[in-house]
Amino acid sequence: MSEILEPFDSGLKTGNITILFNIYRHERISHQNRIRYENFLKNNYPKEYENFLEFKVKVKNKTPNIKELIFQWLDGKRDIPDLELFLV
Repeated sequence: MSEILEPFDSGLKTGNITILFNIYRHERISHQNRIRYENFLKNNYPKEYENFLEFKVKVKNKTPNIKELIFQWLDGKRDIPDLELFLV
């Protein structure tokens, strides 16, 4: 079973959080890196990627500045964002 499909407590998929963090991590490197990563997901895990997109919309509606929080964490300026931000 792929890590993308691994279940997490309360039915939350670790894959959704992992994908979100990885997308922003790749974006920090370059926009092209992000596009390559997203294309990889679309081509290899289309169903999971569609589920992720729904998750991402819900997270962004709940926490509009989630990207900024993750970037601050990636830069070492804050602790990892609280898991509750991702429970939608």
